[in-house]
Amino acid sequence: MSFEEIMVQTLANRKNRVDEMKFKAMMDHQQANLIAYAFNDPAKMPKLEEAYPFLNESKQTEQVPEWKKTQMALMARATQIKNARKLMKGGK
Repeated sequence: MSFEEIMVQTLANRKNRVDEMKFKAMMDHQQANLIAYAFNDPAKMPKLEEAYPFLNESKQTEQVPEWKKTQMALMARATQIKNARKLMKGGK
């Protein structure tokens, strides 16, 4: 690896670490808010989906249709066959 590649990787690793720390801080703050609700007035405590809205996002992600999965598998298999044939022709 060159010096530039090492520096790019180091900076990327640092950014990832900072992003993880920010996310952890946000989650800690949200948890503290929920603890305050639970301790002081449990009746006003928000539902899980309201407290953590990103939990619903995973359910709303676009589902890949079955035909698309089949098409992708077929294309991958065709590529494997082409590569195998190239190796067989080149090996003889």
